[in-house]
Amino acid sequence: MVLKASHAKNRFLRLGHILSFSLFGSYSILHIDVFSGNSFLFATMAAFIGKLRRKKVILTLHGGALHEHYIGRAKSFKNLFQGSYVQTPSMFLKVFFEGHGFLTHYCANPIGLNKFPFQRDNVKIFSLLWVRAFTRIYNPSIPVEVLEKILKKYPLATLTMIGPDKGMMQETKQLITQLNLTNKINVLGPVNNDKLYEYYQSHAVYLNTTSYESFGVAVVEAASCGIPVVSFSVGEIPFLWKDNENILLAPHLDVDAMAHQVKRIFKHELLRNKLALNARKRAEDFSWENIKLHWLQLLSK
Repeated sequence: MVLKASHAKNRFLRLGHILSFSLFGSYSILHIDVFSGNSFLFATMAAFIGKLRRKKVILTLHGGALHEHYIGRAKSFKNLFQGSYVQTPSMFLKVFFEGHGFLTHYCANPIGLNKFPFQRDNVKIFSLLWVRAFTRIYNPSIPVEVLEKILKKYPLATLTMIGPDKGMMQETKQLITQLNLTNKINVLGPVNNDKLYEYYQSHAVYLNTTSYESFGVAVVEAASCGIPVVSFSVGEIPFLWKDNENILLAPHLDVDAMAHQVKRIFKHELLRNKLALNARKRAEDFSWENIKLHWLQLLSK
């Protein structure tokens, strides 16, 4: 049986639930997701309690900025990791923390591929798709700027932007108006996860413009549907994906390079087809059927 703490959105209620469960809950293994910021403090406190109760503690490291959080906190990380089984879905984080002397195991995030079926029969020509929250680390202005450059050669190009507002939606809309792209860009806001596949399947290129990436669930979901992906080469992306084989990469924040890669996809049918098929094949490596073997072996030890 698996018990979860916590569903509370308020961080103080969530902390109280986590700590009370860690202290009084009936469990044999305490699994903790570790992020940066306040979540790191929550994880540290819960792990301390679990170890105090002589429970087995599994830590799963997440968050593209966790390596930056380590700076100046080496002792805190050492205390957290000591006596715990440490794993991460990020090869980037694995390499980073092993470089600092911490044994770190790799376990990819599972993806429900049945929710993201491969389908490329009804793709809108020259259409771009962006699916992220409207917040600073995801750079929502970048796809707008990429579209502006692409329109000079492909005047039929369009952009669909999907995701919740985390502080930058209005700013992004102002940029769209400023560049006279209102009739070329559709800002939808959040879309239910069980409907996302419809957008992945119907668009020509998916843009991944994040500045941090600890795994890239959205990229795997897009790849599962076969949409060619153009991404900044950051965090986990170059560890999991191969440039010119199952993805096209661009240097971080390089709008010109990203626009160039999109134009390659628009121009070359063979490249589009290769990226679509290879991306789906790579996405299948992250199916639950494959990932659950790791968990079964780990939990049976």
